[in-house]
Amino acid sequence: MRRPLVHALLVLLLVISAVPAILGSAPTHRSMAVAIVTPSPAASASPALATTPAPTVDLRPAPLSLDMAVGQMMAASFGGPSVTDGLRHLILDQKVGTVLIFGDNFTDAASLGRLTAELQALGREAGLPAPLLVAVDEEGGRVMRVHDGVAALPSQVEVGAGGPQAVRQAVANTAAGLHTLGIQLDLAPVADLRTNPADGVIGDRSYGGDASVVGPLVAAAVTGLHDGGVGATLKHFPGLGGAAGDPHAAMPTDGESLEQWTATQARSFQAGIDAGADAVMTTAVVVPGLDPTGTPAVFSRAIVTGLLRDRLNFEGVIVTDGLGMGGITTLYGLPDATVAAVRAGNDLVLLNSADAAYQASAIESVKQQVRAGVIPMEQVQASAARVIALRARWPRWAPSLMDVSSTEPVVDLALSRR
Repeated sequence: MRRPLVHALLVLLLVISAVPAILGSAPTHRSMAVAIVTPSPAASASPALATTPAPTVDLRPAPLSLDMAVGQMMAASFGGPSVTDGLRHLILDQKVGTVLIFGDNFTDAASLGRLTAELQALGREAGLPAPLLVAVDEEGGRVMRVHDGVAALPSQVEVGAGGPQAVRQAVANTAAGLHTLGIQLDLAPVADLRTNPADGVIGDRSYGGDASVVGPLVAAAVTGLHDGGVGATLKHFPGLGGAAGDPHAAMPTDGESLEQWTATQARSFQAGIDAGADAVMTTAVVVPGLDPTGTPAVFSRAIVTGLLRDRLNFEGVIVTDGLGMGGITTLYGLPDATVAAVRAGNDLVLLNSADAAYQASAIESVKQQVRAGVIPMEQVQASAARVIALRARWPRWAPSLMDVSSTEPVVDLALSRR
């Protein structure tokens, strides 16, 4: 009895174990397999979500107000060894971003260092988009605003006799002192060719009269300034030294043709541009061969934009000569001269006056012309961007700022301060 019973139980167990194989896999296992290899309905229900592009990020600088944009195009001056209330107003309220200093604004290296530090503090208080730019005329020889705290620099004709390497080293030594004192831009070197013995302003300020000699010396000076940590300005475009007279007293006229200019003055300026000059200064000289209307070069769009910007492909800051020179003031008041300079294509205007109210009136005149559409907003945007980019390249306190020259800020015509 016991053996048949055991046998029956074994047969029953074998039948039960075979049932899954006969019936197939459990439904739950099948559904799990499908769940693994098939996307869920939620993931495929809305194809529009899969094709929506990623949001773009606007990398442009914040828009500049009209006050801020025009202010970056202006360089103020002041009289005496202390920052005046008028200069404070120009920086804090008119948003002026550049100050040109002269010998009467300081007494020694220590006072100059304090002055530049105070100017930078005002620039930060004003919320300027880059460190305030402090500029000076430091050519060498008889045009030296700063003596204490910098290496002596002979005239260009004297130092140029030693060749390009001597020029580079001498200029770098002086520039290093300027940088230490808080100067970011030197209104030098002189790129003019002296070809007229009756020239009343250039003389030994030029490296000479032969473009093939002067060009390499101008380039060496630009490099030397950069070695010392200071920006370089070529002057006086389209070239003095070929005309009799002095624009500080009266407007000179140069009779050279476009062909003559291309073979002479243009070559020395081109050499400096190719060396990386940060700025080029336009000046008060009438050159009918370059602009048949007889408009002084600094106010001539044909010369400032047509020749310098377009023909020589200069992409940096175009800065005016001082608008307080006698050759200009006998023909133009400061407001009209400032508007004319901007319309010609200058990016930075040297107002060159100790009268802060007069400078402010000139700045307001430019804003009025922008509001009226006479000066295009886009031009103001581009000029402000170039000046800001220059200031970002040569800061004393800010080690690295974005170069905005390739992305122009948008000018908001609202007059609210930034």
